[in-house]
Amino acid sequence: MVKSKILVTGGSGFIGSHLVKRLSDKGEVVAFDKYRCKGKLTIPNKFRFIEGDIVDQKKIREVMQGVDYVFHLAVLPLGACTENPRACLETNINGTFGVIEAAKDANVKKIIFSSASSVYGDTVQTMDESHPLNARTMYGASKIAGEYFLKFFYDMYRLDYVILRYMNVYGPGQEGGLIMSVLERIKRGLPPIIFGDGSQSFDFVYIDDVVNANILAMESDVTDEVFNIGGEEEVTVKELVFTLLELTGSDLAPEFKLEEKVPMQRRVGSSQKAAKLLGYMPTVPIREGLKRVIEAELKI
Repeated sequence: MVKSKILVTGGSGFIGSHLVKRLSDKGEVVAFDKYRCKGKLTIPNKFRFIEGDIVDQKKIREVMQGVDYVFHLAVLPLGACTENPRACLETNINGTFGVIEAAKDANVKKIIFSSASSVYGDTVQTMDESHPLNARTMYGASKIAGEYFLKFFYDMYRLDYVILRYMNVYGPGQEGGLIMSVLERIKRGLPPIIFGDGSQSFDFVYIDDVVNANILAMESDVTDEVFNIGGEEEVTVKELVFTLLELTGSDLAPEFKLEEKVPMQRRVGSSQKAAKLLGYMPTVPIREGLKRVIEAELKI
């Protein structure tokens, strides 16, 4: 592949920072974010970093000039969207529209948009890409909006794109989420907490596999498509917690809070379409991925 200029919005975030490092041999990479360092993650000095916010239309148009490919990951996360829906509107919806419009005006070759399984809502079915969209959160609704903006720009202006709907992404450097909260309590000598009976199950996908999916989407000829990106393994919360206790050598016992309402019982997706059209295959089983996280986070 010819060396390209690649823009990663949200480049200092969990997925973005891992992606930036892997893209270094693909061309000139620009990480665009509000902060160079976010928690445990930072963009090394050898990578070009531009500070800015996607809601700043003048700035986003400046950084878009000469760009061949855009990975759009900048986002206000689920919790913040719930707490401040208007901020979600401004960043995830208006900001995303501005990124797409700027990409169109700069003649970008393709946008790879990071969506989420939140667009499906809560369902006991194994979801493929034809599953109805039933988001009941502001975050999920904002991702649906971004997806449909891309469909419009493709039909109207032939701006190529690929949408990746991630399942539960995890890996070293992540802040928040079930795995990190359990490890943090183990580290402090506190029993992990399980809401309900722990039978709720999810599809966990390791960060390296998510990065691979993004690169495959950029390098393929596929356009005007949406793909689930998961680990192809269904794991219950109870299984996950006990595996983490085992792998850390902890003798703690989890604390079950049976009275607590569980907001979601199952969210598992099929990645077979991505396997067929992109050649995507998850390579890191959940147990191996958890070992890597433990080694990185707890130095075990």
